[in-house]
Amino acid sequence: MNYLSKIKAAGFNIEIDGSDLLISPCSKLTQPQLAFLKTYKAEIISELKKQQTVNDKYDRDAIDDRHNCHECRNLINCRCITQRFKPVDDIPRRCSDFVSGRKL
Repeated sequence: MNYLSKIKAAGFNIEIDGSDLLISPCSKLTQPQLAFLKTYKAEIISELKKQQTVNDKYDRDAIDDRHNCHECRNLINCRCITQRFKPVDDIPRRCSDFVSGRKL
């Protein structure tokens, strides 16, 4: 179990603010929990930054749902088999028939 999991399992929410940890509800922290946080502060911040990076990437991907035709499984021999045309694959576009993971 990683540090964040232990903190969340104990019923706390944790965020970072620069080099500080923001924990709520802080009034419920016991002395052993406070010692744990102080001891592993650098590791906890590192885990939070990694999680934040993943969340930021997910948010960007969720906002931009456009794709290039060459990324789609429906493109065979440079033709889209569902839309029945030969796309100009110069810009990303939205397509209701897009299927991720083209096999090469």
